[in-house]
Amino acid sequence: MNSPLTIFDAELKVFGAPGRYVQGRGILHRIGDFAHQVGRSAVLVADVHILPLVEQTIRSSCERSGISLIVLPFQGRLGPQTGGELAAMLGAETPSIVMAAGGGRAIDAGKALADTRSLRLITIPTVASNDAPTSKNYVLYDEHEMLLEVRHLARNPDFVVVDTAVLANAPKSMFAAGLGDALSKKAEALACAAGRGVTMFRSRPTLLAGTIAAACYDTLIAHGRAAYDAAGTGEVTGSFEAAVEAMILMAGLGFESGGLSVPHALTRGLPLLPGVVAKPHGLQVAYGLVVHHRLLGEAMPAALLDLYRHAGLPLCLSDLTSTRIERSQLIDVAQASIAVPHMLNFPRTLTVDDLVDAMLAIEAETIRRPAVAN
Repeated sequence: MNSPLTIFDAELKVFGAPGRYVQGRGILHRIGDFAHQVGRSAVLVADVHILPLVEQTIRSSCERSGISLIVLPFQGRLGPQTGGELAAMLGAETPSIVMAAGGGRAIDAGKALADTRSLRLITIPTVASNDAPTSKNYVLYDEHEMLLEVRHLARNPDFVVVDTAVLANAPKSMFAAGLGDALSKKAEALACAAGRGVTMFRSRPTLLAGTIAAACYDTLIAHGRAAYDAAGTGEVTGSFEAAVEAMILMAGLGFESGGLSVPHALTRGLPLLPGVVAKPHGLQVAYGLVVHHRLLGEAMPAALLDLYRHAGLPLCLSDLTSTRIERSQLIDVAQASIAVPHMLNFPRTLTVDDLVDAMLAIEAETIRRPAVAN
């Protein structure tokens, strides 16, 4: 039986959010206090590469707060079987909370386990590469690392704990990906609201979500350059704090209750091009935003272009792949993307030719032009 939020209602508006968002330098030391508000036992699902950086802090904090803890290292493979595999590793253990720590994939692995076992969820991003920590949805991939499915939890995470001291040491390249992902949210929310689009809750977008998406964009335009310069240095500046809040909290609330559009729909087809599957999600979205503006017949704002160039975000296909791309390949990209529901969240109906022509026009205008053959 479908729940009320799986059936579109033209009069329905829904705003979803995590139970609590906590951000600050060194805040990970208080993770046990936060966990104690929702349960007494936890399993930590953490990316195997970052586990040594956070495990002792999390263990010590949980011990002080009387939270028993099991640790499950996540190896990076995220597919339909991941939730079941992690549940099998738990065996008969029945913790009440999943703590998911790492980048987007590790957090989605934790979501998969929480979904499989119906557990509470605390997300602990260790890089500002996307807004997965705040949302109820998680993505799964096939054996070729192509996006296979998007699943949804019954509710958003109970806590999102963002230690900016940890994030400030993450690679600058991943911060750039987070910028690319977050900068699209205003344009996507506007497109969804202007047409007949629906959000992740199968409802029309709320006014609040659009306002948050706009604030996300404005914050990044104001602080993005300085925050990018601070990323990877270990220094937590005011601009870094502001950008992290925009990239994780504002972007997450803006997309989930405000709607997605062309930039995210294109990420379904772009990995069909040589080398693109290995590019971070946020860089693919950043290119999708360029296409989105082209489809609207708008020039990208000067401040946005400046930030793209400063952070090395892709303005054309040749920034994503060094291989010469034929029109037939762009048709494949467009056909894979046009079927994604987000593509309907646009003020007018788009066709495969619309997408292909927009991508070709962008290549024709770039300095590195002949990346695409007509």
